Amino acid sequence: MKSLQATPTVQEKQPFEEHLLKSNRLELAILPEFGCHWTRLRFSVKGHWLDFLVSAPDQQALLSRPTGYGSYILAPWSNRIAAAAFEFEGRHHQLRENFPDHTAIHGDVRNRPWKVVEASAGRFEGIFDSREHSDFNFPFATVYRHVLELSEDRLRVELSIENVDKCQAPVGFGYHPFLRRRLTRADRDLLLIVPADKFYPAEACIPTGPPQTVSGRTDLRHMKLLGKPGLDHCFTGLRHGEIRVIYPGTRVEVRINMDPVFSHMVIYAPNDPAGRPREFVCVEPVTNANDGFNLLAKGWPDTGVKVLEPGEKWGGAWELSVGDI
Repeated sequence: MKSLQATPTVQEKQPFEEHLLKSNRLELAILPEFGCHWTRLRFSVKGHWLDFLVSAPDQQALLSRPTGYGSYILAPWSNRIAAAAFEFEGRHHQLRENFPDHTAIHGDVRNRPWKVVEASAGRFEGIFDSREHSDFNFPFATVYRHVLELSEDRLRVELSIENVDKCQAPVGFGYHPFLRRRLTRADRDLLLIVPADKFYPAEACIPTGPPQTVSGRTDLRHMKLLGKPGLDHCFTGLRHGEIRVIYPGTRVEVRINMDPVFSHMVIYAPNDPAGRPREFVCVEPVTNANDGFNLLAKGWPDTGVKVLEPGEKWGGAWELSVGDI
């Protein structure tokens, strides 16, 4: 186990080199040197390329606000750790705060340089070793492997975490895509179907009690326009691993099929101060509950946190597919 150093400085190298995966139907652009950040995901509909993700206008805008565009990896935990601290195996671990609410949010791999193992039009593989970064905001040595495989109309996404420390380590991971609410002017809104029976009651996104049965605005199990639910909620109790995102005006459906390791799902569908829905929704496959490390320490069941033995590797995959309706 290593000690934590001072807050890292902003990376100086830019613009970062973009790698493109592309088929006749799908196109994904990523920045391996900047956390394997997905800057653009598009698909072809009736001969026109349409953006599925909210994209930054340029790299400078992305660097200024990296957590507001595209999609990024959440690891070695997803969402927040309250007070940027947690207990594990009887020891207190203090992390650096990285959000205005004084939490440690979304792990510490999303802005880091990944080493490219393979990069082609159909496959990308990158690796990140925390031991090569003395300022890594996690007290356990870990190695991450990110694999993307693109076929005609499908994208397979896989992440694994290996504990290369000499002691046990708690981990979790996820992905944070910003989806556009409308693909074209023909879309009034999107249909979002999330087969989750439960959600965590929370204050400032930190769970305050065990999962409760969904109802009203938190019930996304049925086909309906998303509207303006004002959600920033962590869901669980998934009946199965398929999420459906339907654009009825453009007549396109996107399906997200997840391995069982993704036992939780965060839906972020905010409204503006006037109560109008924002032009995006985040549909986040994640393995663990918000503040999962502290919930584990309190003895909560089914937090989704994985405790890795020294030398153990763990991970999972999800797949995105697009089709016409």
